[in-house]
Amino acid sequence: MSRSLMTGITGLRTHQQKLDVVANNLANMNTVGFKSQSAVFSDLMYNVARGASAATEDSGGINPQAIGTGVQTAQITRSFTQGTLESTSQIFDFAIQGEGFFTLGGQANDNVYSRAGAFSLDSNGRLVDPATGFLVQRMGDVGEGADGGVAFQDIGESYINVPIGAPIAGEASSMVNFTGNLPSSSSPPVAEVLQSFTGFSTAGGVADGTTLLNDLTINTDDYVAGDVIEISGTNPDGTPFAVNMNAETATLQDLVDSLNGALTGATAALAADGTLSVTADTTGEGYLSLLLRDASGNVGGSSFSANSMFLSTQGSNGDTFELSMEVFDVRGESHRINFDFLKETANTWSVTADIRAESGVLIDNSVLNLTFNEDGSYGLAGLTGAGDANIEIQFNGITAPQEIALDFSGLSHLATDFSITQMQDGIPPGSLTSVAVSTTGELTGLASNGRAIPLAQLAIATFSNPNALDAVGSNYFKQSMSSGEASLGTGMSGNRGQIMGGQLERSNVDIAQEFTQLIVAQRGFSANARTITVSDEMLEELTNIIR
Repeated sequence: MSRSLMTGITGLRTHQQKLDVVANNLANMNTVGFKSQSAVFSDLMYNVARGASAATEDSGGINPQAIGTGVQTAQITRSFTQGTLESTSQIFDFAIQGEGFFTLGGQANDNVYSRAGAFSLDSNGRLVDPATGFLVQRMGDVGEGADGGVAFQDIGESYINVPIGAPIAGEASSMVNFTGNLPSSSSPPVAEVLQSFTGFSTAGGVADGTTLLNDLTINTDDYVAGDVIEISGTNPDGTPFAVNMNAETATLQDLVDSLNGALTGATAALAADGTLSVTADTTGEGYLSLLLRDASGNVGGSSFSANSMFLSTQGSNGDTFELSMEVFDVRGESHRINFDFLKETANTWSVTADIRAESGVLIDNSVLNLTFNEDGSYGLAGLTGAGDANIEIQFNGITAPQEIALDFSGLSHLATDFSITQMQDGIPPGSLTSVAVSTTGELTGLASNGRAIPLAQLAIATFSNPNALDAVGSNYFKQSMSSGEASLGTGMSGNRGQIMGGQLERSNVDIAQEFTQLIVAQRGFSANARTITVSDEMLEELTNIIR
């Protein structure tokens, strides 16, 4: 009779433990990263009243008779199903979508593991769990400056430094990319040209260089000894010139030669049609003029007005387009540089750079023969110049000159408006202002100058048997003899999940499930209590027999 009492007690005890588990789950329903538990029961040992016997030819076998002694809690399992991710917008809040644990270093160099990623910085700029002070752990050499980057992490240490506000060096400009269009309808530079209204001729036809002035149709009276042709005008730069030529035996070539001897910066020539022209030696706006006339005391004479000179081609420097941009020296100091695009020929342009004197001087400032194909596409082969498609700048206060490559491959040469944008790779100095995390758990520092700098790699741990981890409170687990060794790696490697920044994992407690288990525990407890009550009543009946 007393056996049923003891059996009922085991039922009370185990259902009380089940109730404790449910209560703990409900208490932690809002705990970050909490994983719910469940109690699993198993029966206790049995008292055998009669053993089993084997069957014979004359009789069948006998089944055993055994009476159980109650129930026990076989195990309390933990569910590592994914909890809902909640956005927090906090830069040091991290969550794991999938398997894995954050690794934190304890005060005794004993690592703990957690699904709760509500981290912050301590006074030394280290990434910690602010509730316990445990240091978030990293792995690998990211952030140690091994690749020539900024060294924020201490070699040999596994904690993570996040020096918000630390200065970040800039980067010198080494490349400028141009994208857009240079108008194909633009005009190239043109040299100024003077030309006679009509060509010189004789009674027999077009005159040439050997034709005497006396044989020209414009000659009214033959020149004699002492007659002079007065030649005067202005050079392309506006300076005057004047020369006298003996006319008696002079030919048209003598006239051209005399004119070339007087001109500066221009050249006279006689065309095949007898036309006299004067062409400036250089392109651009000019001031050319020419007057031919007989001296006042001449016996002979010619009507030069019929062949007077007019401006047949206006001198022009060509269409130019300008753009301005900032570039950076090795100290990160910005400098304003201007680029002039000049149309040279139908399909070629030149580019000239200019910089302010207070910034420095240009050692190589031009790119010539920027050539385009007839369909308007860029043609690289034509580039020439002192540094090909480069400019070289000697910045003030810096010993070594700085070379900047110019990339024109993004330009077209079409019959549309000028439209060019440029992008350079230089960066000014700045400071570390924020942190971002990738899905693999790599922390990247974001600087005020736009630079993104690798900071550290979070160490994400996995276990062959995570259900065997020891829960030690504060959202932490510890490795046990049954869990296996921690395997550290990056997020999204192996069976590790991805790391989500600005989010936290909520508890995976299912309230409906827990309330159901609460009822089950209560009913089980009540049923076992009833067993004890009935057993007590039966014992009471037994003791009343002797009355």
